Amino acid sequence: MLLITVDSGNLLACAEYGQVTRLAELTVTSGADIYTMDVADNDICFYPSSAGTTASGTPMNALLAAGHDPYGIFTEILKEAGIAVVPNFRVNDHHGSPDQWTEWEREHKEWSLGQDTGTWKSYKKVGDPGWREVGDLRQMDYAVKEVRERRLGILREIAERYPLDGLMLDFGRSAPFFREPKREKSDYMTQFVRAVRTMLDEVGERRGQHLMLAAAVPWDIDYCTEEGLDIKAWIDERLLSYLCPGEWFFVDYNLPYSEWVALAEGSSCKVYPMFMSCVSSSDAVTPGKRVWLGDGFEEFDPPKIRALAESAYSQGVDGIMFYNLHANSFASRLYADLRELIDPARIPSTDRHYFYARRPQYLPTEYFSFGLPDGYAPGEMEAFTPFELNEGGDEFSYSVLFGSDLGSTTADFRFKLRDLGDGDEIEVSMNGGRLSADSVEFSNCQPPNLPGFRYAIWRSALGSSHLRVGENVLTVRLAERDPGRTLPVQVGEFEITVGPDDG
Repeated sequence: MLLITVDSGNLLACAEYGQVTRLAELTVTSGADIYTMDVADNDICFYPSSAGTTASGTPMNALLAAGHDPYGIFTEILKEAGIAVVPNFRVNDHHGSPDQWTEWEREHKEWSLGQDTGTWKSYKKVGDPGWREVGDLRQMDYAVKEVRERRLGILREIAERYPLDGLMLDFGRSAPFFREPKREKSDYMTQFVRAVRTMLDEVGERRGQHLMLAAAVPWDIDYCTEEGLDIKAWIDERLLSYLCPGEWFFVDYNLPYSEWVALAEGSSCKVYPMFMSCVSSSDAVTPGKRVWLGDGFEEFDPPKIRALAESAYSQGVDGIMFYNLHANSFASRLYADLRELIDPARIPSTDRHYFYARRPQYLPTEYFSFGLPDGYAPGEMEAFTPFELNEGGDEFSYSVLFGSDLGSTTADFRFKLRDLGDGDEIEVSMNGGRLSADSVEFSNCQPPNLPGFRYAIWRSALGSSHLRVGENVLTVRLAERDPGRTLPVQVGEFEITVGPDDG
């Protein structure tokens, strides 16, 4: 199964009818089984709405003023092409410009999870304190009956307005959903999900159609539970058709999809992991917060896609969902090949590139993910900071999930060590077996607007005796310290590239 989910950015940028049809025609070239686009977030609706607040201030408003419904035009073209349409609803979006804070939300600040201190009036750009305060104010407490009813009214309006095949609830955009104690309030969200399922059944029965209900969720089950999302209850009650666990801002090759497969085992709920279309932070996002070398790792290319899919399939998933793989950005270079790229029968005969740049830690908003604008947020350092080795005997272990059954094939393993001294001696093991370096090559790096530094690439060929399908434990130890080195050695960006199977 091939699924694509995108935000509404491309559609909101359409000011002419032909731009909408062109966007839909590009989307059709993906050959997706299910296509999902944001139709509303919180109270803002990207169509003429009476149940919520119609979006304003976008080029698309020219089409609305002329009596067109761009979302409806887009949906009809996809349906004619045989693509199932499952619109996406952001359950508690945190984007925070003042024009996104609707009149209804302002009237009911007592139901908001934020606090109005007036800081929002100072909003100038994404990430500043005003942005964060408006984002907090837009997030409403789902323990409040009126909040759930308002959201359900919007979803009913969407289901009755469009010839859709279901709805997706997007819980990645974003926690929190309750005030503390959040975990103890999970029944309120289960009531909401149950009400959406009941509404879809009612609409579907009138059409003679079963309408799907999907949920996009943070990949960390414990995080979901602490935020009041009792997803096991939703599965047990048969409320969901499929789940899409994932990370919203960067792809991660170490996500435990097998836990979700186990959660859904014995049910009719499918698991389609979500792959974000951004591989790593880059200078275009935030100056200085990028992979060390800035050498193209942000590009979402076929070898990286195959590696992600191979790892996910090895954990038992039912298909793949791509997130924000926008038609205007990716159609020309990826859409026609997507189905082949994620075909489990073809992947072993192709090149794959596993890239481990961070430690798995779910980060719920752009502020936490990019550290805007005042540096990294609490907890983010653990996800994005390289490991450090300073004194002789220092070591760390890092687990990597790997999906290739190497057989007689050899994989190329490499990682980077920043500020490694000439006299430093490094020992590397994988799954307890000592590895020998085939090469250690030094180079200099000059990041934009930052001091330059020297780094080394440690490289070794690995076979099936070193790497197994599933979890592998890498250990790196500083056996001897270079007495002349003044900075700690930073270690990160672990890569495994695999060529076509010999067979």
